[in-house]
Amino acid sequence: MPTVYLLRQSAPTLQRTRSLLLQAPGVELAGSSHVLADALTEIATLAPDIVASDLRLVDSHAMRVALELGRMPVRPQLLLLTPTADDLQLFAALSAGANAYHVDDGNGPGLVQALTRLHDRRAMLSPQLSRQALAAFGIERSPLATARQAPAALDASPAGRQIDQASRHLLTLLSQGLLLAEIAALWTLEAAEIERRVWRLVRLLHVRSRELLIA
Repeated sequence: MPTVYLLRQSAPTLQRTRSLLLQAPGVELAGSSHVLADALTEIATLAPDIVASDLRLVDSHAMRVALELGRMPVRPQLLLLTPTADDLQLFAALSAGANAYHVDDGNGPGLVQALTRLHDRRAMLSPQLSRQALAAFGIERSPLATARQAPAALDASPAGRQIDQASRHLLTLLSQGLLLAEIAALWTLEAAEIERRVWRLVRLLHVRSRELLIA
């Protein structure tokens, strides 16, 4: 059962989400705040498994949240809460250190599922975010006919500095709008395995981002 700390932009939204999680099975609410400056010491003390944060806060934004969490001795995973997957800050925050995102429509069960998925090191990427990831890694889409074949899931040959061909094929299929279940069927894998591969891809974005900062 994941422990969760909530960071939400407004007090009313924070209270509503707190109530949802306190009543939901499968997660434990460790704490909450709508001000990052007030939350950092508490997060470091409580060491939750996941921090679920809005992209924008009263006194900060998700990229700063990712930076501050990265400085902690035990770094929680970061789930971004966003009203749309098309927000311009979303990919930047994922690259900066966030692990996954959830399109928050006020649906409590949906948020619980996103938290549980992330605790299991699984994530998703929208078509637009997948295209941005391909560009960030400096690679083009695979031929679609190649990417759709089951052997594409096993291609460990390099596709770029940090990424293999199987990951390139996965981003290609996601960028075309294929659903996780559809990709799983094409590759004869479980959907959960596809989600774990997406989670690892997001981690590679973190590595790339750190390398750019050092350079």
